[in-house]
Amino acid sequence: MLKNTVGFLSGSLVAFTILGATGSAIAQTVPHSLVASPDIYKVIAENEQYRVIEVTWKPGQRDVVHSHPASAVYNLMDCTLRSFDSSGVARWTGQARAGTATVQQPIPAHSIENVGQSECKLIMFEPK
Repeated sequence: MLKNTVGFLSGSLVAFTILGATGSAIAQTVPHSLVASPDIYKVIAENEQYRVIEVTWKPGQRDVVHSHPASAVYNLMDCTLRSFDSSGVARWTGQARAGTATVQQPIPAHSIENVGQSECKLIMFEPK
């Protein structure tokens, strides 16, 4: 059974909220994560309504600026991530804790970097 906890990614919503309406407008002009960084975001299951995405960052790896629709996230391992806004300014650094899950609102244009020493892996559940 998955724990539904207020985890790392739900805290990131505060950072993305700070971006305000401008960030939301930008989100519509940047590619979805699957298109922006197919080496990091991989569809592992889907049907007409939903997709399940495995997300894996190697140590030091940063994805390309992208956006996400509303989604749910389950962290598979502990990792340290840093988020950047669309202009490349670091917004937050935090810990993703294995076994935590969160439901998040659409996230505007951003990129994520694994600043830890080990691989970081999570699963995203998104509507199509």
